Order: sequence, then structure tokens, then C-alpha cells
Amino acid sequence: MLALECLAGVARAPWRPHGAPPPFVALIPAHDEAAGIAAVVAAIAAQLRPCDRMLVVADNCRDDTAALARAGGAQVVERHDATRRGKAYALAFGRAALRADAPSVVIIVDADCRPEPGALARLAAHADQSGAVVQGCYLLTTAPAAAPLVRVSNLAFLIKNLVRQRGLQRLGGGALLQGTGMAFPWAIFAAAPLETASLVEDLQLGLDLRLRGCAVRFDSHACFTSHASAQTATQGQRTRWEHGSILTALHYWPRLMRAGLSGRAGLLVLAADLAIPPLALLAAIAIVCGAVLLVAAVLTGAGLGRSGLGGPVAPLLVLVAAGTGALTVLAGVWLALGRGILPGAMALQLPRYLFWKLPIYRRLARARQSAWVRTSREP
Repeated sequence: MLALECLAGVARAPWRPHGAPPPFVALIPAHDEAAGIAAVVAAIAAQLRPCDRMLVVADNCRDDTAALARAGGAQVVERHDATRRGKAYALAFGRAALRADAPSVVIIVDADCRPEPGALARLAAHADQSGAVVQGCYLLTTAPAAAPLVRVSNLAFLIKNLVRQRGLQRLGGGALLQGTGMAFPWAIFAAAPLETASLVEDLQLGLDLRLRGCAVRFDSHACFTSHASAQTATQGQRTRWEHGSILTALHYWPRLMRAGLSGRAGLLVLAADLAIPPLALLAAIAIVCGAVLLVAAVLTGAGLGRSGLGGPVAPLLVLVAAGTGALTVLAGVWLALGRGILPGAMALQLPRYLFWKLPIYRRLARARQSAWVRTSREP
């Protein structure tokens, strides 16, 4: 499935808008973002027309986030609730503030993320004209001095957020929501199940909407970027994302399968995507399984030269063939899109990256992360 998604997702297939985008609101949940909120507000304000608005939800802030956002021209509402913390609750608070004068489309932008020129209008038009929730392309920028492990992490981010999203959509599975650059027609946003304590509230929201029958699409030409965190913060960020993603996949996979087998074939494709673990974990599982199969083949006396495909060595051959195919496709993705992120000389860091990620998965089994923690914004 990973290889199929990457093959289908390498080439572009842009959606082309027709007509002017409808009035929209850029909704920005922000918690202690004084260091960067002014630049984000300015980048969004540059794309707004007189009919568009920007609303910042200053959520449990202890700094000047609200004042700086107002100074930049944003409408601001402040929320204070120490018991229900996190982005999902901030979005619900912002939705309540918008109900009196609801826009046609709501576009959610994280407070550390900037839209590329034209991204907001394109997303608003796409959501309005398709009647679907539309996820833009969210990528991390790589600083020239970024550590090799951060670069590998950013490459994995590109594969997940761009290549696999395009491939999933082309295979008929729609798209996953990824947090920022999400456009909702108001009719969908008004009834969306926003309030949750999930570590990956955006992923969960998209899956809930799909199970309700709402379409979720991907637009690779509406781009949003944020700076990659430093190596220490990257591991903390990955811990939250990957613990939350794995647990969410385990919870939703049976529901997607049941709905898919009831006639909604696109949900079967989505379930297949959700079954793919994070790439480092997938590699670790494949290595362990390969070692077990090799030992089993040796102990049963099955040599590669004497055994046919129906013998004990067959599972090992299937695993090797599948792994080789996936590695080949991933190498092609790197050649086509990833060399600027991870130069060839740094590709030797891939085994080190695998070991760097192992503590994340050990903590999943022993002391999984259960509380929302704001990711450091330090580059």
C-alpha cells in the first residue's frame, strides 16, 4: 500500500477553480504564540479581501498573543479554561464566536504556519465548489543548518503530507486532515465534532467526518509551511503525533473496514492507508519479521536453492520482494522531491534515524503520551 500510494502520488494533478472564491474566515487557534503571531497575522492579512475576515482564538495565553494579533488587524477572542486545554477546544470556542455572522468557508491555520501566496483563496474556492472539506499541502521548511536527523524527519513529513496524500486521493481514499490549511464549508464546520482530548484531533476529526459521509479532499497547490523544530523538540513532536496516530488508527480501523465492506469502497482504501505505521516503525517491524522468517527457514532445513515458492521460505521471499519494492519507490520519491531536504551524503543517517525513533515506540508500550503538550517553536 505504501508503494502504491507513493507511485500514484509523485505526479501532480491540480484541481482548477472556476469563479471567484466565496467570503471566508481564517481561524487561528493560538496558545502563547507572541514570538511569531505578528508574522503569521501579516501573511494572512495580505491574502484577505474586504469580504474576508481573520479570527484569532487566544487560548489560555500568558503572553501578549492577543494584543499582538489585534495590532496586526485580526479580530481576537480570548478563552480561559485550565481544565480543557488544546487546539480542539480553541476551535470550538472560535466556531461559537462565528455563529452570529457565519462565513461561507472557514479555513483553519495554525499560529506557527504561513500560507503561500494565493493558498487561502484557492482553498476557499475548492471547498465551496466541491462541497467538501479540503486539506492544503502542509510542509516543513528545512534550515540550512538543520541537523541530519531533522532533515530525515522532514523528508518523512513530505512523504506523508504530500506524496501519500496525493496517492491516497488518486486511489479513491480521499484525504486525511493534518491540522493546518484545512478549509470547511460552513454547513460542515457548524456540525463537526470538534471538542476532543485526542493528541491528533485533526486526524480524528477527518475520520469522523468521513464516517459521517462527508468528503475530504486534498489540494497540493494550496501550500502552508512552518519551520521545523530543533532536534530535541522534533522528537517530542513526533512522540505526540505518532502515539496519537497509532492509537487512533487502532480505534478507527475496524469502523472504517465495517463501513467499507457495507458498500463504501473508498473507506477500505482509507483503512489500508491507516494501517501503514510510521515509516521507521514499519522498517523495524519488517526487519524483525525478516529475521524471524529467516531463522524459521534455516531451522526447518529450507535452503533458498532447494525450496520452491510453496515451501517455508516463501513468506521470507514475499517480505523481501515487498520491502524491496517499497524501498525502490521511496528512493524514487527522494530523487524526485527530496534531495533538497536530505542531500545524498546525509542519507547515510537513515539507520541512525531508526534507532533515534525506537524510544518513541518503547514509550508507546510502557508510558504512552496522553496529555496535550505545546511543541517548542525554537528552530
